[in-house]
Amino acid sequence: MGDAGPKEEIFTFDQLLRRRAIDEDQTALLAYPKSKYGVDDYELVNGEALNRFVDGAAKALIEKGFKPVEEETLVGIFAPSDLDYVITIYGLGRLGYVSFLLSPRLPASAVSSLLSTCKSQTLLYGPDNSSFAESVGKLLPGLHSLPILTRSEYYSKVHTSTPQFERKNVDFEKEHLRTYMMVHSSGSTGLPKPIRVTNKRLTVTFITATALTGFQSVPFNHVHGLVTYTQHIYIKKTLYLMNGHVPQTHDTVTAAIKAANPGIIWTVPYVLKLLAEKQDGIDVLKKCEIVSSSGSRCPDDLGDLLASQGVFIGLTFGSSETAVIFSSLTRPRGDTAWNYMRVMPHVKPYLLMRPVDGEICEAIVLDGHKSKAATNSDDPPNSFHTSDLFVEHPMIRDAWKFVGRLDDRITLLNGEKVLPLPIEGRIRQHAWIREAVMFGIDKPVPGLLLFKSGNATNLDDEQFLDEVWPTIHEANTQAEGFSQISRDMVVIVGSDVDCPSTDKSSIKRAQVYRDFADEIEEVYIRMERQADGPLLQLSQKELETWILERFQELDVNIPNAEADFFTSGVDSLKAIQMRGLIVRHIDVGDNTLGSMVVYDCGTIRNLAKRLQELRQGSAAIEDEDGKELKLMESLIERFSAFDVPVGDQTIPRDPLSHEGNVVILTGATGSLGSHILIQLVSSPNVTKIYCLIRPSGTVSAQDRLASALRDRMMPLDLSKVTAISSDVSARDLGISSGVLSFLGASTTHIIHCAWVVNFALPVSSFESQLQSLQNLLAFTLSQSDPARLLFCSSIGVATSSPPLYPAIVPESPIPDLRHASPTGYARSKLIGEKIVENAVIRHGARATVLRIGQIVPSKEVGSGVWNVNEAIPLIVRSAAILGVLPNVLGPGGEDVCTWLEADVLARCIVELADVEGGPVAGEQVVYNLVNPSSFSWREEFLPALKAAGLKFDVLSWEDWLEKVEAEEDIEMNPSRKLLGFWSGKRRVGEQGTEGEIQREVKFETKEAVLKSKALRNAPRVVDGDLVGRLVEAWKEVW
Repeated sequence: MGDAGPKEEIFTFDQLLRRRAIDEDQTALLAYPKSKYGVDDYELVNGEALNRFVDGAAKALIEKGFKPVEEETLVGIFAPSDLDYVITIYGLGRLGYVSFLLSPRLPASAVSSLLSTCKSQTLLYGPDNSSFAESVGKLLPGLHSLPILTRSEYYSKVHTSTPQFERKNVDFEKEHLRTYMMVHSSGSTGLPKPIRVTNKRLTVTFITATALTGFQSVPFNHVHGLVTYTQHIYIKKTLYLMNGHVPQTHDTVTAAIKAANPGIIWTVPYVLKLLAEKQDGIDVLKKCEIVSSSGSRCPDDLGDLLASQGVFIGLTFGSSETAVIFSSLTRPRGDTAWNYMRVMPHVKPYLLMRPVDGEICEAIVLDGHKSKAATNSDDPPNSFHTSDLFVEHPMIRDAWKFVGRLDDRITLLNGEKVLPLPIEGRIRQHAWIREAVMFGIDKPVPGLLLFKSGNATNLDDEQFLDEVWPTIHEANTQAEGFSQISRDMVVIVGSDVDCPSTDKSSIKRAQVYRDFADEIEEVYIRMERQADGPLLQLSQKELETWILERFQELDVNIPNAEADFFTSGVDSLKAIQMRGLIVRHIDVGDNTLGSMVVYDCGTIRNLAKRLQELRQGSAAIEDEDGKELKLMESLIERFSAFDVPVGDQTIPRDPLSHEGNVVILTGATGSLGSHILIQLVSSPNVTKIYCLIRPSGTVSAQDRLASALRDRMMPLDLSKVTAISSDVSARDLGISSGVLSFLGASTTHIIHCAWVVNFALPVSSFESQLQSLQNLLAFTLSQSDPARLLFCSSIGVATSSPPLYPAIVPESPIPDLRHASPTGYARSKLIGEKIVENAVIRHGARATVLRIGQIVPSKEVGSGVWNVNEAIPLIVRSAAILGVLPNVLGPGGEDVCTWLEADVLARCIVELADVEGGPVAGEQVVYNLVNPSSFSWREEFLPALKAAGLKFDVLSWEDWLEKVEAEEDIEMNPSRKLLGFWSGKRRVGEQGTEGEIQREVKFETKEAVLKSKALRNAPRVVDGDLVGRLVEAWKEVW
């Protein structure tokens, strides 16, 4: 904490302002853009200037009839956050008035209700809010409305030439307890409720001030906003403010932060998502010492992406009623648990974490906490139950992760809190609607589940929606902008489907979300997916008309094609909704639209021009990559067609054939397959293993298997193992009908590990591999009790994911074929995943995808030799041949390594197959199998290679690649074997998606870690002596 100035106690905020005016070091305290729509043209305001502005504001307000007051007198303030707004508020405070900070997003009815409740008869409004003030006046007769002060009013010679204004006979100790401002929260009854902010509460925030220059994207009317203003003024560190007149897009926020160059950024997850869309946004975050997110739950994927890119991200958590009670900003630099917040030291004695459901606890703030502004319970006495739910970190004491709320509020991705009850109540009044349930937690926009009543049974969904839409539209007019529901976000549920409810007919919201999770997720997927039928190919003029009409349907009337979106009333919700309409209906070629493309373009004309350029630029020729993507789609449909037997045609399970699990394994002669075989053999719950081995001349399948195991120095206990000569690409698996029937009656599991590994082949060359997968799935579907099939896929299916949020690949299906690495191998694996997915969805197959990352030899089992023709060994060999190694693993700066030893991975697969009869519950369709404990290529693996005796210089990826290209003798320089593949990575890295540099991709392992002890405890390759062993083994064959 920095020096706050003279040591006399500060009782009021106005005292602090006056103190800053006489500081010897006149540091800039606040920085606002000078122009109305400026982003980075900051004007620095020091303590003396700030106090002078406030003094002028007090005098100007007196001239307007605001006489100094001693009794509490509220004045509503409804305007965007800018310097005039803040100076007006501070000027009112100097006169003794209480400024009631009203969110510009509130409807007129809510503002009139709040002012009436607080007995306020005065409203100051922003320069663009005069018509709104008139609307409030019609609802609240006698309301006195006038505009907030302007610079010419509070900074004039008339005011600066007169003595500074002083309220007389002020008792500062009483003033300390007096309300200085009023804010409001959404509450739980449908209307916001006022919350007092006293001078005492503001001065308490001094103790948590951070001694860094800051940037704040949150407006002043939020408690978090006004608190950071207060703290930066106290600590004498400049706070740069986002212009409230400018829409927040990737480009505007990035430019604002870049110009500010702050030490700490105060923002919300929504803005972080915008910044993470492009590398320059991530770069400005990386330059800051701290990035603080608050207001809503920051998605783990987003935070993990930023952390993996070198951003020190942390969270603060609090409310209008409690102020900040948790923070992860002050954790040690090496502590990666960014999303587990520590209890603030001054809060700890007054915080009770009460269990509500297992390990989930509710935060309860006790009497005595100085910043507690409300009480809602006497259990304990005078306590505040936050309804906020947390789980504690398993290893770090008093570190808590926010998981949700007890109440029904829906917190959107941008931090706005939707109150569903009043909206649902209005919609539910329609006779044809049985129930209405809003959704949208952690999503960009809200949606609505509509349950048909019996009266609407005979209507199709489109007719039904046409009939009830006027009711929804009317409810929208009564709701805040961010709470409004667009037509394409409505999900219609049939009259014969139950809506979970209590005995009192209240909906069970959490259960509804669980029961209809697929339908809800489909709506958001649909936002990114094209509509059925041909897309519209329109001229620019036609596009302008189309966009204008769509905005009218969204209740936004834009006067002409040149009018600015933001000033015409297009908020972020409307921008997102318009983007969704464009994606679904307008042909933009194969291009992806940025999440804020509407705001980025600014006007209808610019947006129409952008869309036309995208279509024309991509439609000129169809490249080879486009052809291969179409081939992928064709292969998916072709190999997802199963002739599924029914009834007596299925093969019944023979309960007497074997006690325990019977496993079919493919690929047992390969590196991973042999390790899986050893794990299966050692399992007491596996009674029989059938290894399907490709035919090879006169050598029997059993001999081929035994020879492969000997070559790999694997144990040769084959007592449970039968090797069968098999061509899995044949419809009957190349096995006699009798043996096939026997296998069908006894097999409980299939682990499909066989696949051609060749990065140079096109995807068309993998058709036989895809045929094999289809055949095995068809085999399981022919069983009356289908065996569980585990398909060994590759993380290559997602390593070309676009550099947009989410940057962490979830344990779920890949949404876009373009996300696969541009090799036939990776694309064939993604086709395989889609075939498995379709078999599960369409036919009820029991199948799981195992998305496997880099495998290294085991130090415990096998020969310990890493195949010298694989990519990593070929890279490492360049150290011995050329004396150089790259500082990263690719053009996108890939540095994080999540490699797994083969035996660990094999144990993990067997655990996930559930052949052990262990605690694996339910059936997950996808698991990501990478090491949850990563290491750095540059900082850990390269030093380990040097410690093992290799001598080399470290070059950039490009310089290293040039060295490899320069040595053309492939016998002398085997690293050239994969030159085409590496060059392809360079091209992908240069092009990325939408011209962006491809960035490192991280894979979520939550479910796999939960269900596999082997993965939970997986060692890092760089720990211990494994790297040394690998180098010694390589030296013997180099």
